[in-house]
Amino acid sequence: MLVFITLFVASTNMAGFVSAAGISIDAGLTPAENRWIFRSQMRFMQRNNDPTPALREMKSYMLPVVVAYGIRSDLAIMIRQALRRNEIKMQGQSSSSTGLIDLLVLAKYRLLRLNTPGYTLGISPTLGLEIPSGADNFSSNSWDLHLGTFVSGRSRSWGIDLNASYVWNGMAKTGSADRDPGDEFSIESALAYQFGLGPNANFALAPVIEFSYLSISSDSKDGSTITNTGESVLLLSPGIKVTLSSIIFESLLQFPLWQKQLGQQTERAPSFLVGIRIMS
Repeated sequence: MLVFITLFVASTNMAGFVSAAGISIDAGLTPAENRWIFRSQMRFMQRNNDPTPALREMKSYMLPVVVAYGIRSDLAIMIRQALRRNEIKMQGQSSSSTGLIDLLVLAKYRLLRLNTPGYTLGISPTLGLEIPSGADNFSSNSWDLHLGTFVSGRSRSWGIDLNASYVWNGMAKTGSADRDPGDEFSIESALAYQFGLGPNANFALAPVIEFSYLSISSDSKDGSTITNTGESVLLLSPGIKVTLSSIIFESLLQFPLWQKQLGQQTERAPSFLVGIRIMS
């Protein structure tokens, strides 16, 4: 937080950013009152380096669609639904499955916004609920509570975001026979610099760098920890955004800098995403 404030205050002369600096953080979407933001992405993730003789590998393709609406100038709501495809290889045998994941409904409230001639600063808590509506093998089968705080700063052509979130998975237990997924804690930060192009700056180019830390606790069943579940990961993610009027094209590469899996699990490999945002 100290680094964030130092970088934020060090710059002068605010520029008119219309979107969050980050690419992978849905909480950064902030539509104006009675305005919409539509976001769609294609995300590719993979896991390999199996420590067991099974030689397990997994590739995952996800197509999330997020719709955000500004109910008031200080309150926005967003809905996320995604289609996911998993391709798994084990001991030379391959299998695949496709289905919808659980639906997420998230509210974002503007708690603080400071506008000065040199900078702007915003702080917004978020509250979400993940509904167990996904297909078999793609649902956690639990009601999950999402709690978070999103901080954004703008100064001149610089933009910086900081998002901290906690996911309480399985907050409503549905029976002792059910598997309760581990809770998740994450911190995501993003720094971007926007180059305005054209006489009216309707076209802009913004390199982005993100740092993310994710900690997932072990799953449990009947109050007992399930082995070979849970992990911690630190990610470095360079990307770029291209803004053309009310449309943003975005792309991001994600590289694990450090990771620790609990038990004999596969490791995360480099991944990427490409997407589009439309503001109306």
